[in-house]
Amino acid sequence: MKEDAREALRRRSSALFGNRYMAEVVVAVVDLTSATGDMPVTVRMVASRTDLTDSLVRPVVKRLVDAGLLEPQPQERPRGTYFHEVRRDDGMWDMLVSACRLLHGTESAGLRPVNDRSSPP
Repeated sequence: MKEDAREALRRRSSALFGNRYMAEVVVAVVDLTSATGDMPVTVRMVASRTDLTDSLVRPVVKRLVDAGLLEPQPQERPRGTYFHEVRRDDGMWDMLVSACRLLHGTESAGLRPVNDRSSPP
């Protein structure tokens, strides 16, 4: 993705959601859960998918948890990795996903469509 297009996406994300990376993170979560059959995702998985650092993705995931759109799963070990599952019970997640996709369109964000399970660009 061209840097100017990515920056424009981040400006729109910031204006609408108060976070530059929200739209990218939401689309990455959708793509990851779709590719894995709705398996929970981690901050590291999303960071790898978006080429962002964990420290940029973690606050976005926390906001999604606080909003009730992602649900942390019980940890198997006291210091284990946090997995998060998408909550789809009220339709809010689907509305957020639609808004994020409309913000940038999947191609212009450098992310592949949910139905495309080929390698990332």
